[in-house]
Amino acid sequence: MESNVHDGEANSENQAFSASDMQKFARMMAQFNAFQAQASRSNTNLLQDSSSHFYLHPSETPGISLTDAPLTTSNYHSWSRSATLSLNAKNKLQFIDGTLVKPERNDPSFGAWDRCNTFVLSWLHRSLSPEILQSVLWCNNAYELWMDLKHRFDQGDLFRIADLEEELFSLRQGELTITSYYTKLKSIWEELDEFRPIAMCSCLHNCECGKNLEMIKEYREQSHVIRFLRGLNDQYANVRSQLMLVTSPQL
Repeated sequence: MESNVHDGEANSENQAFSASDMQKFARMMAQFNAFQAQASRSNTNLLQDSSSHFYLHPSETPGISLTDAPLTTSNYHSWSRSATLSLNAKNKLQFIDGTLVKPERNDPSFGAWDRCNTFVLSWLHRSLSPEILQSVLWCNNAYELWMDLKHRFDQGDLFRIADLEEELFSLRQGELTITSYYTKLKSIWEELDEFRPIAMCSCLHNCECGKNLEMIKEYREQSHVIRFLRGLNDQYANVRSQLMLVTSPQL
């Protein structure tokens, strides 16, 4: 009889313990489900908010190219300009400029980030020449891929600068319209500016750089005007002479 009593008490304790465990487990699962639901809502909001960097328009596909011409060993500056414009238009520039870093895997935004990062990687792949693509094919982070390309190709190519300057000083209007002639000049000026940009002032107080930089910009603009005028056909000789007289005293 005494044995039966002890067995009954033990069973009662086990049942009480099991019930307590089940309650704790139920509370834990409820908290886990709430967390999952919150994370899911956060991801949904990130993906549906058109102002979010994680938003992808339904028409977006991984198979598009960011640029008309793929990156080669000799066109990095024009290529990077076109690529950054395209990514900025898609609100994805932050994936390559380092401002939107990869979150931890337990972060609610990781899934959205990973999906967009994959899209940006695919777009970049489609914008590279085959030989360059092979060298970055296994890079899994769009920012790291972009920095790899920048490190390899974003260098002041002295030979390219020399070619541009030679083309600039030999360019004449000839059979071109004035608009076409100016457009060719402008494309050369802009590429030269990419190689040799005017520095930005970083002074906080009592800055004297601003005046000097403005003067440098003014000199560059005057040089552009003179180069344009010097290349015009002889039929504009009178107009060219008058404009040169107006421009010269400011030099």
